[in-house]
Amino acid sequence: MVQRSGRGKRKQQPSMGNHQRCWIWGRHLVLETLRARVWQPLEIILADDLPVDARQEVLDLLAGRPNAVDVQTLSREMLTKRAGTEHQGYLARMPPFPYARLDDLLKLPPKTDAAPLFLILDSIQDPHNFGTIVRSAEVLGVHGVCVGETHQAEVSSHVARSSAGAINRIPLVRGDLLSMATELKSKGLRLAAASEKAERLASVTDLTGPLALVIGNEGRGIHPELLAGCDLSVRIPVCGQIGSLNAAAAAAILCYEARRQRGGT
Repeated sequence: MVQRSGRGKRKQQPSMGNHQRCWIWGRHLVLETLRARVWQPLEIILADDLPVDARQEVLDLLAGRPNAVDVQTLSREMLTKRAGTEHQGYLARMPPFPYARLDDLLKLPPKTDAAPLFLILDSIQDPHNFGTIVRSAEVLGVHGVCVGETHQAEVSSHVARSSAGAINRIPLVRGDLLSMATELKSKGLRLAAASEKAERLASVTDLTGPLALVIGNEGRGIHPELLAGCDLSVRIPVCGQIGSLNAAAAAAILCYEARRQRGGT
């Protein structure tokens, strides 16, 4: 069965990718995406054995959208063929992710009195790490995440799932990293690079003012030109034999430290 939900006609739009890459799945992720109303689905497929109220919840969340969205009900076996994994009876086919613009984001009034806090991610290529960083950033009150146009994982079903839907709740800006770093500095933000070679510990460095934390690629770190533009470098103390944390863990710790110093609850 196919239903069409929304006010207008359905527009033909490209999907996020081919085969499984263009689908997101799982009850929490699909419903969170619909609630946020940032990333408009192209099509919803629900398992035909879902309770009536579960299907109605999806239709209610789709109501009032300018573009109609087809909602199908199929067997769980058919959903599994499309998702390739456990889906809990919820699939959504998605267009490419709608990244925000940095200049638009900087014009928005702050949601709190806290000083602006951004993340700049330099070539985070692992989708799981990318999604985990976005989740930590959203939970810890980061205002926006800036990523590059090349050598960077794009928002995909894997990224969406590892973020637990946080990609819909925090602005993600995509562009030239050096240009974005320069723009943030022009607005009064300091750039703090995360580096295991830094002399300063993050815990004794003032992270309370307008700030952008720069997290580098796990293999090569932060690009030299971007690093040269940073105002300071900070490190996380480690005592094990491995010597460093992965990018997602480091980002979470530094976001927490910045939030702790700001007195956030």
